[in-house]
Amino acid sequence: MGMPMDLYLVRHGESEANVIQEQGRQGDYSRFTEEYLAIPDRGWRLSAKGREQARCIGTWLQGKGPAFDRYLVSPYMRARETAVELGLPGAHWCECRLMRERSLGEIDNMRPDDYEEVYHRNAVVRRGDPLYWSAPAGETLAQVAEVRAQGLINWLQARAEGQSVIAVSHGDFMHTLMLLLEDLPDEEFIHRISSHDWDFHNCICLHYSRRDPHSGHVSATISHVQASWPVPDPESGQWTVHSQPWRSFEHMELTNEELAAVVRAQEPHM
Repeated sequence: MGMPMDLYLVRHGESEANVIQEQGRQGDYSRFTEEYLAIPDRGWRLSAKGREQARCIGTWLQGKGPAFDRYLVSPYMRARETAVELGLPGAHWCECRLMRERSLGEIDNMRPDDYEEVYHRNAVVRRGDPLYWSAPAGETLAQVAEVRAQGLINWLQARAEGQSVIAVSHGDFMHTLMLLLEDLPDEEFIHRISSHDWDFHNCICLHYSRRDPHSGHVSATISHVQASWPVPDPESGQWTVHSQPWRSFEHMELTNEELAAVVRAQEPHM
């Protein structure tokens, strides 16, 4: 069993919840109503901007070559709507619950200041240990990686070896796939999810490949990735796709000395 030749991971476009949460970060909590709190995470639709983002990245994807062999989508409404707006000709989507967004349990849709007050200790843990932290009745990123992301990888190895696959999902789930596919140490993963340089923009596409984009050499496992996402022109408002350079990575093993260096980098606490 082996991995797909090409795996395109697409985050959903801007959602209604994204808009409300951004307004909250700007100090406007007018939409944080009881009705808002009662909406399940799976129910949010895309905003008008989110639909434009999806159409933009969809046009870009259509220019990448032949049709995909597999089309996977999270059952959450914003991912389904993104898949529709991509407009990929001949697509036959398979809904995959493994790819749903990470659950934030009792704090989902909660105002940040209410969360800090009601769950103060939990908020302290969240800031110090984002990989292993869980919201009350929620999931840790590590759990999502070990159970659901690994489950998707197992499915791909069993059914999509050497194929081209597109999967429309969510930011946190895509983070956990990045953790596994690139075999990241905890410290590097925490650095990435805490840095704006590694933001997963709405409708970002992570193209993972076994093929070296420069030499054409094919590896036994996924070894290269390129990130692309839609951006609006500040003058015309037209959407275009920005792509970063391809990046390669290896699955590393540590010698005793290298592992000791990792330990020494952590200062003792007493």
